[in-house]
Amino acid sequence: MNTNKADVIVIGGGVIGCAIAYNLAKAQVKTRVIDKADSVGREASWAGAGILASHASTREPYAELCRASLALYPSLAEELKAQTQIDIEFIRSGSIAISFTEEEKRGLTGLAGRRIDRGFSAEMLTAEQVWEVEPAISREIVGGVYFPHDAQVRNPKLVKALAKGAAQLGTEFLFGNPVTAFLRESDRVIGVEVNGKTHYGDTIVIAAGCWSGKLVSLLGYALPIEPARGQMVLAEAMPPLLRHTIDGLGVYLVPRADGKILIGATVEFVGYDKRTTLEGVRQMIEAGITLMPGLAEKSFVQAWAGLRPYAKHPYLGKLPGFDNVIVASGHHKNGILLSPITGKLICELITTGNPSMSLAAFRLET
Repeated sequence: MNTNKADVIVIGGGVIGCAIAYNLAKAQVKTRVIDKADSVGREASWAGAGILASHASTREPYAELCRASLALYPSLAEELKAQTQIDIEFIRSGSIAISFTEEEKRGLTGLAGRRIDRGFSAEMLTAEQVWEVEPAISREIVGGVYFPHDAQVRNPKLVKALAKGAAQLGTEFLFGNPVTAFLRESDRVIGVEVNGKTHYGDTIVIAAGCWSGKLVSLLGYALPIEPARGQMVLAEAMPPLLRHTIDGLGVYLVPRADGKILIGATVEFVGYDKRTTLEGVRQMIEAGITLMPGLAEKSFVQAWAGLRPYAKHPYLGKLPGFDNVIVASGHHKNGILLSPITGKLICELITTGNPSMSLAAFRLET
């Protein structure tokens, strides 16, 4: 018997890979997660703001995917806390999109109107109504739209909880070395090479964020995913200045449960460069202070950057030309939001071949 074999090998220990592993573990599928980092969630999953928002008013597949994933969060948060004792800090705080000009106001009013007409939640606010609930917001605004169902989560805790839950149910984790080659037999991949050693698996899942394209290129496929750098700023804000996530001027302000405020994020196509830059940090701070002038007197804590997997849409499904290779990547800004539904659907694809939502809109092109 080959003791170095798993039913499923998941390449990538970020939030997507860990969500897939957690769902597979609950389905009693022997899974091994492999990641080049020294622990889970060290890349985009750690660097994000943890915003859970879906403002689209259409019934298009991507919008439906986002809404379905957001709906899974309340029960997932309770389940993970009960199993792992980790509070992922799921908070349905709602968000307010702010307008500084009449043109911006018309755009937001149109968005709110479409959402309301189609049965989704939104509430148009005057500037005075915004100040009533968020008095620290700039007096230069002309209005806003409130999205009551938006939420947030502490993303590093989410990844740790998913990984711990999966490990408790038997998932193996291998850290510190990248996958450098695939072992093929005809139209199947039967194993991956890590640090000179082959790990065998019946199914291979590639969930390595913006590095997924490099991996599938080893199999002769060009996956259109590229890194998009997002720089973030963290400020101390005690006593708390905000109750809701604020969206405006191309940035967002996220009030965390520990009293800090996140300001983010840039979108920069600079390759695999994770540096924070003076210009990026300046943009975030200036926009944040314009949105909420009281931030100017608060303490700067730190800045960081992460590389999101940018694509025209998430790629979810089998790699063309291979019976047993599945890709789950390209979530860009919504990896945290989409992790519950991605984990669920990829698990269903592997275990039953029949996901509960169609993946046709997210398939890889042949």
